[in-house]
Amino acid sequence: MIIVGRRWRQTAALMTSAVLFWSLALAPVAAESHVVEPGETLSEIALAYGVPLNVLAEQNHIVNIDIIYAGESLTVPGQAPPAGPPARGTHTIQPGESLTSIATMQRTTVQQLIAANPDIVNPNLIFVGESLNLPGGTSSEPSSSSTTTTQVSYTPAASADIPTLLTQYAQAYGIDPVLVQALAWQESGWRQGVVSSAGAIGVMQILPSTADWLAADVVGRPLDVSGNVNDNIEAGVAFLRYLINNTGSVQLGVAAYYQGPGSLASIGMLAETQQYVSNIMAIRSYILLYGTPPY
Repeated sequence: MIIVGRRWRQTAALMTSAVLFWSLALAPVAAESHVVEPGETLSEIALAYGVPLNVLAEQNHIVNIDIIYAGESLTVPGQAPPAGPPARGTHTIQPGESLTSIATMQRTTVQQLIAANPDIVNPNLIFVGESLNLPGGTSSEPSSSSTTTTQVSYTPAASADIPTLLTQYAQAYGIDPVLVQALAWQESGWRQGVVSSAGAIGVMQILPSTADWLAADVVGRPLDVSGNVNDNIEAGVAFLRYLINNTGSVQLGVAAYYQGPGSLASIGMLAETQQYVSNIMAIRSYILLYGTPPY
């Protein structure tokens, strides 16, 4: 089964009484919005903003708190920063991290991180290797035990190059370029530095084992999916082309990219896979309409 870069976490069920309690207890601070990044979970977002998980779910009418989608905009109820000592120093962004995960790890909030780093234009777009100022304190890098993400060495392309590369490889393999852009946005937010908990890498979230198979049997040359963004994108596009050819349709090909061709053939399309396909088609429509993905 091919596993792509999504992380699911089991959490407690919603309790109406708890929602009522926290709704009354929240300070009268204006609500704000958060755009879900690839790989984020609702529990991480709730923790980063200092909002109870069940309150965040209730606010956004989320029935299954284990399923949220990249590009979705969540309303975050106004809330005072979480208790605890302030973070200190600086933090170098590691592969797979987001502002949300960094805020959670450093016991601060996304808002405080943005305030400490005014150069951040898009909170949903940060890059591996960049140094973030943490609220308060003097410079001190986190110890090696403070992060569990995998170190990936690569030469990052400028973010503006990635949609161009996606288009070029899609055209080379005879696939709708906007569909490829939408799938890559769903998978990684067009970030080569993303590494999933399952080990899927880069813009197209390719597992090393899948890359080895593609290199030998599909592309016909070695593929460095972790160190070369071009190879990563070609691997993903070649894989999608293979899946479309073998399933006989674009939608089934996209479904197989998420669920795995073996699983799709043996048990059919899962409900979460159907939602994944619908989400990608929605992102595609958005790009066609506005020229950019839903930041």
